[in-house]
Amino acid sequence: MLEKLFSLGYSKTFAERYYELWGERALSIAEAMEKPLPRCFRVNTLRISVPGLTKRLNRKGFQFKRVPWAREGFCLTREPFSITSTPEYLSGLLYIQEASSMYPPVALEPKPGEIVADMASAPGGKTSYLAQLMENKGIIYAFDVGEERLKETRLNLSRLGVTNTILFHKSSLHIDELGVEFDKILLDAPCTGSGTIHKNPERKANRTMEDVKFCQNLQMKLIEKALEVLKRGGILVYSTCSLEPEENEFVIQWVLENFEVELLPLRYGEPALTNPFGIELSKEISKARRFYPDRHGTSGFFVAKLRKL
Repeated sequence: MLEKLFSLGYSKTFAERYYELWGERALSIAEAMEKPLPRCFRVNTLRISVPGLTKRLNRKGFQFKRVPWAREGFCLTREPFSITSTPEYLSGLLYIQEASSMYPPVALEPKPGEIVADMASAPGGKTSYLAQLMENKGIIYAFDVGEERLKETRLNLSRLGVTNTILFHKSSLHIDELGVEFDKILLDAPCTGSGTIHKNPERKANRTMEDVKFCQNLQMKLIEKALEVLKRGGILVYSTCSLEPEENEFVIQWVLENFEVELLPLRYGEPALTNPFGIELSKEISKARRFYPDRHGTSGFFVAKLRKL
């Protein structure tokens, strides 16, 4: 079993970790990540209704199935030509977005008129979905450190008709300097990206435990900042595209132990791990959710929803 993971290109460290976490299933997760994901898209209801767009695409020969957790989300089952060359795409009626990354904005449930932060926004997929769910009302403060990625975000938001968002070329570790209290915060945290091997195969071999620890440290700092500026009763959704418990369950355990928060249940995905590597975590952590390529046909993904008490 470990030999098979080695043959797929995984380093000894991570092959052994995954076998310890999932046993024989580790191989089916790894094999599923060797295959490309279906191309998924989100109807941009700021510009067109869901039936309005799906009818137009059907007439052009596109076929798709609904993403269970996103009423505006679909995955293509037939793409007669590239959907990105259609006038519908070019005029911002739809946005190409991986199915699992549609879940954090849905889980956050932002409402029109609320004050929302997106702490790591580039290239703008989740930010634009937040704006859509808010009907362009209220305000989104969106942060990112990468200048090029921020340019891409600006272009995407413009194409999609998003008008309620302020972009900051700055780390969200400085979010407290705004002096704003937020109703809701999305932290799709910087991570090792081990759930995205299908598009970053080099991560099988070139990641180290130092990378995991570095990301965990940054994730904890970002959550601490988020909880500082979140209103009492406000909601924080934390997500990563990492498979590592250190970036997911262990971070949430630390939050539960150090802050006045409660974990809220989520409907989709598998329950998060409560005993990774034989380490007993709070049973509450099963309310957070994991998505896996072998079961859900998505990237490896983690989502947790917290309310500040």
